[in-house]
Amino acid sequence: MFDVRDTSYSCNKTWNLICDGRTKGVFQLESQLGRSWAKRLKPRNIEELAALSALLRPGCLKAIVDGKSMTQHYVDRKNGQEDTSYLDESLRNILEPTYGVLVYQEQSMRIAQEIAGFDLEQADDLRKAIGKKKADLMSEVKKTFMKGCERVSIVSKETAEEIFGWIEKSNRYAFNKSHAVSYAICGYWSAYCKAHFPLHFYCSYLYHAHGKQDQQQEVKELISDAKMHDIIVMPPKVDNLQSNFNIKNGNIYFGLQDVKYIGESQVEKVISGIKAIEEKYGQEIKDISWYRILINLADKINSNAMLALISIGALNSDYTISRNKMLYEFETWSSLTKKEKEWVLTNCDQPTDLFPERGNKGLETALERLSPTKKEGGGTHNAKRKDIVKDLLELLKNPPYELEDTPDWIATEEHKYLGASLTYSKIDGCDTGAVNTTCKEFLDGKPGKVVLGVEVVSAREWTIKKGNSKGEVMAFLSVEDSTATMDSVILFPDSWSKNKPLLYAGNTVLLSGKKSSKDTTLIVEKVFQI
Repeated sequence: MFDVRDTSYSCNKTWNLICDGRTKGVFQLESQLGRSWAKRLKPRNIEELAALSALLRPGCLKAIVDGKSMTQHYVDRKNGQEDTSYLDESLRNILEPTYGVLVYQEQSMRIAQEIAGFDLEQADDLRKAIGKKKADLMSEVKKTFMKGCERVSIVSKETAEEIFGWIEKSNRYAFNKSHAVSYAICGYWSAYCKAHFPLHFYCSYLYHAHGKQDQQQEVKELISDAKMHDIIVMPPKVDNLQSNFNIKNGNIYFGLQDVKYIGESQVEKVISGIKAIEEKYGQEIKDISWYRILINLADKINSNAMLALISIGALNSDYTISRNKMLYEFETWSSLTKKEKEWVLTNCDQPTDLFPERGNKGLETALERLSPTKKEGGGTHNAKRKDIVKDLLELLKNPPYELEDTPDWIATEEHKYLGASLTYSKIDGCDTGAVNTTCKEFLDGKPGKVVLGVEVVSAREWTIKKGNSKGEVMAFLSVEDSTATMDSVILFPDSWSKNKPLLYAGNTVLLSGKKSSKDTTLIVEKVFQI
């Protein structure tokens, strides 16, 4: 049996996954911030991965020296783009492992010990004082620090002032190394599982998505990320209805508990209802017609659960009937009285009856028998109800609107009930003749000019703060098609001002542009409505 604790910490496949920023689901690195900085830092060992955990804290991100955050200084120095320097040469031994950047609380404590003569207790008081952010306490600690520096005489008074200010600013939200290393090990373990066992990795993370603040957003992001590993996530299916996310035939399937509007109490009713139908007909549910599923299950669960199951295709065992037709027949069945339903179950549901195993006219035939034109037949003797049933039959034969499923409708319904569109995306219903690249192909490195057909997920404006374009507004988009989601899409001010009216969440557009020379960012030049 595989035990993640036995893994080697030198697996190139795992480190490549981290360095490429493919860290959705990886402990401590799954946020956009974590993914972005993992790509920049490119850690190749636990020491560097631990540093990354600490560098993502506000202490390093917000400590600005020479116009750059300490996080950026570390990344540039680690990657050979900047020479390593020290605030004072006396700090070299302490800060050399982190390229001259104050990363950990322990480093601040050592500095206080070496240049101010603090003992361990005093050094820990310094750490606590910074964390508590109490001005009076900090003032007392600073006095002790300055007196200590004067007594030890390793640095000048001016340098001591500068070092203390640096410690105070950097350590306000700093991390201790023991935690950082523990986090790095857990992060590496999760990245190893993702690299080597992606199917089980995604199933497990989807299973635990309910622990996230926004469960549906987490599910959507995991499904999109899974597509990049060619892993397919499917809606629940009538022959595989389980409570939780599960794996079958190399695919991941939603569990019933993860479908919106199906409560925990309904899950058991659905599963037991399906089992009862199989026992009644002596067949597997996949071989039983929709008509029989409808008349035997619809009144065993609440209507919201039934609507959800139909809308996501969970009860469409043979795919010969559209989801819209199934919804229409469910609505028709729900319009019958209890007595009429009982008559149908008794008189129109026999093994030798006129209902083929995979037929799709069972309900029409049942209503014809229920409201016969001849006096001698029929299951109801109320003339008014006969007329009502006849009207229902007529509407069943000649629906007032189209009952076919469109890709856009399926995508919308699946997003409504599952939090993500699985079978189709909105783009699948659009004219994409001009498209030459999918999101996945672009993220996998396809070169040259690209035209993408996408749905806009979100658009975020950003006011430029420096340079010739200072004060102008650009935008960052998140877009998706059926293959993947792209978060790194940029429109510079001129392009954004021209195309802003088209780029709202939910709209489908063509994006024409090129890849950034630095990474897998799409720079959009033109936008077209589709």
